[in-house]
Amino acid sequence: MTGKKELRAELIRLRKAMPPETRLDAEAEIFGRVVRCEQYKSCEALLIYVSDGIETDTRRLIRQALADGKQVFTPRCFKAEDRMTFHRITSFDDLEEGRFGLLEPKAHCEQYLPVKNALCVTPALAYDLSGHRLGFGRGFYDRFLSDFEGFKLGICYDSFIIENVFRESFDIPVDMIITDKREYLC
Repeated sequence: MTGKKELRAELIRLRKAMPPETRLDAEAEIFGRVVRCEQYKSCEALLIYVSDGIETDTRRLIRQALADGKQVFTPRCFKAEDRMTFHRITSFDDLEEGRFGLLEPKAHCEQYLPVKNALCVTPALAYDLSGHRLGFGRGFYDRFLSDFEGFKLGICYDSFIIENVFRESFDIPVDMIITDKREYLC
């Protein structure tokens, strides 16, 4: 998979090179588009990563969802078992540094059980127009999403919508992508 590894490295380089003001402007647009979309408005549970580093920001969206009274669940990774579960948080105080140095819900946080109107926001370096994503290479989201029955939403900078993300048979596409410029139904 040399092509996939090279693409991932190039996208990471481009993300790191983005001027901070460009990122902030794009993230404000993404945030506005997400909170106005019907899937966000109607969801009972929001499953969402806690952004870090070069990931598209989700912290503002988490704060908004909590203020809106939504159930907010963030991922906890179990590297030895190659799996990820989501756990409910009621504030950022429910998070602690976990695997890979990322913020994860503390052990006491209630585990997610499927609900009718769940929305899962997935991280990615890039998406293609069919909703396939190039993630950070660990596969946790594809394994989780293979059993997830809710709506899958990708958020991304528009300049990171690309033609080919080197999808594989086990990759799970999202249902919609929201960028700073537009929404793509997949």
